Amino acid sequence: MTRRKKPEGETFDEARIRQLFELIANKATRSEKMSWDRKMDNMVKLISKLKPLEDQMLALIAKKTPILDEIQVQRNDMVHGCVHSFEYLVYANDHIVCKFCNRKISLPKK
Repeated sequence: MTRRKKPEGETFDEARIRQLFELIANKATRSEKMSWDRKMDNMVKLISKLKPLEDQMLALIAKKTPILDEIQVQRNDMVHGCVHSFEYLVYANDHIVCKFCNRKISLPKK
């Protein structure tokens, strides 16, 4: 379609690359390019609608982070003093594993 103006100080390699770009870009018809531009404009509008939702999500994540930090501190304390509750114990052939604290517990001798 249209040829772009040659930039000042363009080297031979840059000119060759620009010509290849033009060759590829000019493959589509004018109506195809206009249709693609309309679709791009529509996509930009949709993305702008998404921005407020993302801001709300970031605000919620900011509120959630301190709570998760408290949960992690509490869990670390519980792991340190784990009592190996029945519902967290799993039998493995030669030992028992606590799923909460991930400790291997040897089988008691009979």
